[in-house]
Amino acid sequence: MLEIKNLVAGYKKGPDVLHDVHLKLHEGEIVTIIGPNGAGKSTLLLSIFGITNVREGTITHGARELTGLSTDEILRSGIALVLQRENVFPQLTVLENLETAAWTISSRAERESRKEEVLQMFPMLRPHLEKKAVLLSGGERQMVALGMALMLSPEVLLLDEPSIGLAPKVVQEVFAKIQEIRASGTSILMVEQNAIAALNISDRGYVLELGKNALEGTGKALLNNPEVGRLFLGRGK
Repeated sequence: MLEIKNLVAGYKKGPDVLHDVHLKLHEGEIVTIIGPNGAGKSTLLLSIFGITNVREGTITHGARELTGLSTDEILRSGIALVLQRENVFPQLTVLENLETAAWTISSRAERESRKEEVLQMFPMLRPHLEKKAVLLSGGERQMVALGMALMLSPEVLLLDEPSIGLAPKVVQEVFAKIQEIRASGTSILMVEQNAIAALNISDRGYVLELGKNALEGTGKALLNNPEVGRLFLGRGK
């Protein structure tokens, strides 16, 4: 579904942030990337979405090479990104946010069909369709952001810290929705600081350190890895 080989990337004329990174996302998987702050996790997602300068290596989606494509072309190829912050239009209503996200769909009937599918997955949004996003709770805004990404029925969904700033109960709801999205047929690549919650629902995971691959394995194996536990899961020495 998605494969990264020997990726070296950074921003404009700045230094390299990613160094020879490799990663695979198979069809129907949830894969989580964890690591310390500054490890390059978000940069990796942004590189897939065409927002950084890729200096070496390749990023492929199926048989298609993404390296060098515009963000618009990458979005149209079936990959969507939910940013860590500022991922909704605060002064637009929930309905307007969803409709704006479907900008590539010319058929009104298809847009309405997609919107109904999204509202079936996120029924908590239906009572708030005419409310501006700025008036929603953090959890509700995250559901709007996920719904916006799904308006284009992506094959691959990139999530950057989907639980950031949310109360524990809301985090559980968000992760439950992520599993529902995977069950609907979308493969998910996620960066997440809440490593325990993320790895518990992940098929596989990668650990990045200083912009390089450090460890990889199944979600369960990484949860049980003493080094991962010591560094990222708060399990002491």
